[in-house]
Amino acid sequence: MKYANSYSLIKLLFLVLLIASPTQVAFTIPSLSSVEFTAPTYGFAVETVWLTLKDGVHLSATLFKPVPRNPDEKFPVLLEYLPYRKDDPYISRDVFYVHEYFVKRGYIVARVDIRGTGSSEGVFPGREYSEQELDDACEIIDQLSKLPGSNGRIGMWGISWGGFNSIQIAMRQPPPLKAILAVDATDDLYGDDTHYIDGVFHIDSWATGFYSSHALPQTPSWPLDEVYFRDRFDQYPGFLTYLKQQHDGEFWRKNSLRWKYDKLRIPAYLIGGLLDGYKDSVPRMLANMKAPVRAVMGPWNHSYPDVGLPGPNYEWKHEAVRWWDYWLKDKDTGIMKEPRFTIFVREGHAPDPEMKMTPGHWISEEWPIPGTQWRSLFPADNHMLQTQPGKQAMESLRYVPSYGIATSGLTWDAQVAWWGDVKGDIRPDDAGSLVYDSPVLEEAFEIIGLPKVHLHVSSDAPLAHWVARLEDVQPDGTVTLVTGAHINGSQRDSRLECKPLVPGEIYSIAFEMHFTTWTFKPGHRIRFAVSNSLFPIMWPSPFPMITKLFMGEKNTSLELPVIPSLNRKAPSFMPPEPREEAKIKPISSEEPLGVSYFGPYLWPAASVEQKRDMNSTVSVDWKGARSCEVQRARYRGFLRDYYDTNDKNPAISTYHGERGRWIEMEGRIVDLRSTVDIRSDETNFYVVFLRQIYENGKLIRQREWKETIKRDFQ
Repeated sequence: MKYANSYSLIKLLFLVLLIASPTQVAFTIPSLSSVEFTAPTYGFAVETVWLTLKDGVHLSATLFKPVPRNPDEKFPVLLEYLPYRKDDPYISRDVFYVHEYFVKRGYIVARVDIRGTGSSEGVFPGREYSEQELDDACEIIDQLSKLPGSNGRIGMWGISWGGFNSIQIAMRQPPPLKAILAVDATDDLYGDDTHYIDGVFHIDSWATGFYSSHALPQTPSWPLDEVYFRDRFDQYPGFLTYLKQQHDGEFWRKNSLRWKYDKLRIPAYLIGGLLDGYKDSVPRMLANMKAPVRAVMGPWNHSYPDVGLPGPNYEWKHEAVRWWDYWLKDKDTGIMKEPRFTIFVREGHAPDPEMKMTPGHWISEEWPIPGTQWRSLFPADNHMLQTQPGKQAMESLRYVPSYGIATSGLTWDAQVAWWGDVKGDIRPDDAGSLVYDSPVLEEAFEIIGLPKVHLHVSSDAPLAHWVARLEDVQPDGTVTLVTGAHINGSQRDSRLECKPLVPGEIYSIAFEMHFTTWTFKPGHRIRFAVSNSLFPIMWPSPFPMITKLFMGEKNTSLELPVIPSLNRKAPSFMPPEPREEAKIKPISSEEPLGVSYFGPYLWPAASVEQKRDMNSTVSVDWKGARSCEVQRARYRGFLRDYYDTNDKNPAISTYHGERGRWIEMEGRIVDLRSTVDIRSDETNFYVVFLRQIYENGKLIRQREWKETIKRDFQ
C-alpha cells in the first residue's frame, strides 16, 4: 500500500502523441528513492518511427523511451505486436494504462502494427499468425535490440493476439528475445481458438469485426486510393480460409506450441482467466514446458487482471515488472523463488449475471497440485450421480439444436459466446439434457483442474456432438455452471482423422472438461448434464436424431480433481491502480479531447434478444454500439450478431453479422461496413461476405465474395 499511495500523489501530465511525426515530447517524473524497485522513476518520450523490413515494407512503430539518468544508461525493450491499429482508440489503452507503466520503470516499449494493418504498409498476410507475420517479428526483434539506448535484450508480451504471437515467435528462438508474457492466449490453434471451439465450427463478431477493421485505410491520412484498394479493401477475407479448414491438421498445428513444447526454451509468464476461452493452455504449458514458467489464473473473463470481470483484481503490471526485471535487468526480485502457479479457488456460489466480485481465495502452488485425488461419479437410471456404477441402463435423448443459450453466456456485456463466460442460472439448458444429481453434500471439497468425462453412447445419425457440463445445484434449486466441454463425434478417436458414426453402434468417448476451480459446499448437489447441442457456441449438427447414453458401466463417468485440504500460501498482490478517463492533448489545439476506451468485448449500448417462432425456429440477436473521440477524430462503431436454427430441421441454420466503423475527421467522414451471411444445409455452408466503403455519405467501392464450402464433419 505504501507504493500505491506514493504513486497516486504524483499522477501524471497528459501525453502529447504525434502520430505522423517522429517528434519527441519528454516528461519528467520526480525521483522516488524511498519506494521499491518498481517505482515510476523515469521521465519518458514518445516517438513514432518506421521499421524497414528486408522486402522494403515499412512497419509503423510507436516507441515509449525512458529519459536516461546518465549518457551510458541502457534499457531492455518490450515489444507488443498487433493488428489492432495502435493509432486509433487503442491509443488510450497504450499510453495511459499499459505502456506508460513500463516506460516509467526503465523499459523502452515498442508498439508495432502488423503489416497491412493500422499505420503500417504492405498487405495483411490473410490469416492469423502467418509465416509472414512471424518472420517480420523476428526482423523487428533484431532491429529493436540495436536501437540507440537498448541493452540488446527483448521481452515480448500481449493479451489475446499479442499473447498468441508472443508464444509462437518465442518458438522461433530469435536470439535477442529473452522472456515473454502472454495474457489470455493458447497453445492450441484448432481446439481452443474461436474458429473451431472443441472441434466444432464457431462464428461470432470477432470474424466480422476483424476482417472489417483490417480493411480500414492507413492512418493518419486515411487515403482511399488505388494502393488502398489493392492492399486492403480488395484482399480476400481470411475468415473464408478458416472455413475451408474444418478439422485439425498441419494448417493449425504448424505454429501450435501444444505439439512441440520443446521449441519454447525461453522463460514464459502466463496469465489466464477462469471465464476466458483460452484458459486450458496455462496448465498444459506449466506441465509440459522445460523452460522456466510462472502462471496466474484469476476469476475473470477475456481481460487484463486489473479490470477483468468479475473480480477480485490485482495490479498485474507490478508483477510483470518483477518478471522483466529478473530476466532483462538481472535483478533478483524474488519472483523465481515463489511457487510456479497462483490460482483463485472459487467458492461455490449462486448464479448471478450481475456478479462483480467472485467469492473465494487465492493460493500459490506447484502444478500439478501435489496430493490431487480423482473422485469418480457415475450417472444412474434414477437420475442420480453416485459413487459406484448402478445397474445397467440406457436413457434416450432427442436432439434439440436450440438448447445451449444459457450456457453460452451471451449477454449485453459479452457478445462472444464461448465456454466459461456465463454467470447466470443455466436451468434452461438442463431442460434439453440428461441430468444426474448427487445426494446433498455433507462435507465441502475443492477441485482444481480439468475434470474428465467418459461416455458410453450411440446415435441414429452419422454425425453427433456431445456436450457435458459440471454444475452446482444450490439449496434453492438454482444452478451455476462450474465448467464443461463438447466434442465433435467424428473426432472421437482423433482430431486428425474424422470418421462418421455408424448409426446404432455404441462408442466409448472420453474428453476433458475445461480448466476450472470450485468449492462444492455442504447442502449443495453436484450435477452432471449431457446433451447434443450448445447453441450458438457450436454450429448445429445437421441431422435430427436420438442419442442414447448407456449407464452402469465404468466407462460412463465423471472424474473430479479433488485437492487436499491444507493451509496454503496466498500471494501478496497489489491492488490495481485506478484507470481514469484518459485525456490526449492534440499538438495543434489547446483543448484536450476526452477518450473513452472500451475493451474489445465491452459495448456500452447493447442488447440481446431471444425468440422462438411458430415454425420451431429459434433466434438470438445481439446488437451493440460504441463511440469515442481521440486525436481530433470521432469514432463510432456498431455490430450485430444474429443466429437462428430450426429444432425440426437443424441443417437449416444461419448467421448474419454486421460491423460498421465510422470515422469523422475535419471536413471528411470515412465509413466502412461489412456483413457476413452464412447459411447451411446438410452438405454445404453458403457464405456471402460484403464489404463497402463510403466517403462523406457516398459509396466509393464495394466488394462481395460468394462461396459454397462443403461441410466437412461439421
